[in-house]
Amino acid sequence: MGKIPILETKGLDEKGIISPNIILNDYDKLPEDIDTAVMLFDGYPDEELLKDSKPLFRFVGASYRLQQYIYKNSIVLAYAPLGSAAAGGLLEELIALGIKKTIACGSSGLIGDFDPKNVLLVSKAIRDEGLSYHYMEPSLFVETDKELNELVENELQKKNIVFEEGITWTTDAFYRETKSRIEIRKQEGAVAVEMECAGMAAVSKFRNTQFSQILYFSDIVNQDAWSGFLVERRSIKDVVNKIAVDIAMKINGK
Repeated sequence: MGKIPILETKGLDEKGIISPNIILNDYDKLPEDIDTAVMLFDGYPDEELLKDSKPLFRFVGASYRLQQYIYKNSIVLAYAPLGSAAAGGLLEELIALGIKKTIACGSSGLIGDFDPKNVLLVSKAIRDEGLSYHYMEPSLFVETDKELNELVENELQKKNIVFEEGITWTTDAFYRETKSRIEIRKQEGAVAVEMECAGMAAVSKFRNTQFSQILYFSDIVNQDAWSGFLVERRSIKDVVNKIAVDIAMKINGK
């Protein structure tokens, strides 16, 4: 039996046959003063944000076309697809256009001892997905960028947003979040579960850029049965998204 493909390290430092520069050949690079993106996992973009935005390019997948924007001529307002492979592909394209700092903001499931009313600033992610293994040697965790996290933390404090730093579990398979696997991830320190952070953090490290992740909680899986979506938490999406946009604006101006 040969080596398990996802654990192979040969070729990690080689260029890919397909590059994001080829895909975006018809697009100009971003101006040098726009080097920060906020990446939102939101299928219904806020009209209030869009009225101050102009189209940048469309991120194309098999069955979707996700419009990306420049917001107030200052930052990239990116709308990301579900899952680390697709979201990581979008991040590759943003980096190819000139993005050096990315702040992602999305929902997650609560699995650990954490107040779901608070925001989680991710310090590191458990690599239970596939994408990161094509960008980094195998390991349990991938860290987000400490310097960018400090900038995000400072802005959260200025806004009096209650948050904690912590670990997330990134998985490809939300229908396979079993009780035994949740228990293992909790023992490894995870308080949240989502589907993108580890992959995007690995892409960013590989491309020598900075990545930070803010998470809010949409459901609870730390129990015998799923909570269902927390209806009273749905409104937090727009609030946290706008906070993330504002933080990206402040950081881009530094």
